[in-house]
Amino acid sequence: MSVINTKTKLTVADKKKIRKLRRKVLIWGRHRQRVFLWRKQPTPYSILIAEFFLQRTKALQAERQFKIFMHRYPNFHKLETARTKELGKILLPLGLKKKTSMLKRLIKEISKKHNGKIPTEYKDLKKLHGVGDYTANAIVIFALNKPAGLVDANTIKVFSDVFNLRMTREQGKNSKFIKQCAEYYSSLGNPRLSNWLLLDYVSAIGRS
Repeated sequence: MSVINTKTKLTVADKKKIRKLRRKVLIWGRHRQRVFLWRKQPTPYSILIAEFFLQRTKALQAERQFKIFMHRYPNFHKLETARTKELGKILLPLGLKKKTSMLKRLIKEISKKHNGKIPTEYKDLKKLHGVGDYTANAIVIFALNKPAGLVDANTIKVFSDVFNLRMTREQGKNSKFIKQCAEYYSSLGNPRLSNWLLLDYVSAIGRS
């Protein structure tokens, strides 16, 4: 197997493989889609918090704390009043207590620069403290149902398998080819559902 480092444009054959993957994932997911609280009524706020909680944390564990968090801070206005100590207690079970200061800084930034509203444009999201490419694209896809290129360990794995590649996570994150695959996959329709099912699919095959 080899790594594609320089290829940036998908061929007709490449796109066909991705369409085939999407059909497979959609059929697979008809009765296997996972249900999480942040998937029920996704908003830029709930997806931002969910992605923060999901960093290096299993989904089921993140969901428990997400439920507590959203009950206490159901919207950004409520979150603005949160004390650092209160946030730290909620983040502690996730091993994210050290990121409490990061979250507080993010809250202040959104309050000051965006009048307490989570940005919905990728370029604005990327400028936020602690928000990387994946989280920015996740908000675009899952909160707004708009196409974007979702690249993480899961999508790197599935597209690497489709194209018979071997690459590290870091190589995958920097691969223009993988990015093109993720963008094309999302562009095929209903990016929210198709990307959630893709994550579910990779999680399931990883356990099998």
